[in-house]
Order: sequence, then C-alpha cells, then structure tokens
Amino acid sequence: MHQLFQARTSLPRPIQEVFDFFSNAEHLEKLTPSSLRLQILTPTPILMRPGTLIDYKIRLMGVPMNWRTRISVYEPGERFVDTQIKRPYKSWVHEDLFQ
Repeated sequence: MHQLFQARTSLPRPIQEVFDFFSNAEHLEKLTPSSLRLQILTPTPILMRPGTLIDYKIRLMGVPMNWRTRISVYEPGERFVDTQIKRPYKSWVHEDLFQ
C-alpha cells in the first residue's frame, strides 16, 4: 500500500528564484523538520542533474540511519524528482513542481 502526501505552497517570488532555492541540496537541512536531524553527507556543492546521488543521515523515531536518493528528473525552472535508492522508507518518490 502506497501513501501519497501532497502539499501546495504559494510564494510571492519569481519562479526561477524559488526553483533555485528548493533545488539547491544545501538548503535541505533548512527545509526538513528539525526532528529528523537531517545531515547531508555528500560533499557540496552538489550538481543537480538526472543521476545525481545524494547521501544523508537522518533520525527516524530517534534511530539514526543513512539515506540515499537519486535525482531521477531535473528540468530547470519547472520540476525535479528525487527517488530513494537506500532506506529508510519502503518507497520514496518526491517531486517538486513549480508553476
């Protein structure tokens, strides 16, 4: 069984500016709930493009674990998708769409 979570946010800024902020992996720590204590392990700067791998360390329910995602789609100014390669979730596909 898959669980789908959707959220929509409206920001009064130019799309390219918002895309540049959200697609910068170095901002993930700012965008992730502090309870997960996300740390990016991949050396920065991270070049975003299809195939880019990003390694993290997070805590789920207090348990530390490593996490790896791959950028599967990267369309500058429009959208990007990251797909889980290694734990902690059974499945993870995350899409950011900018309109």
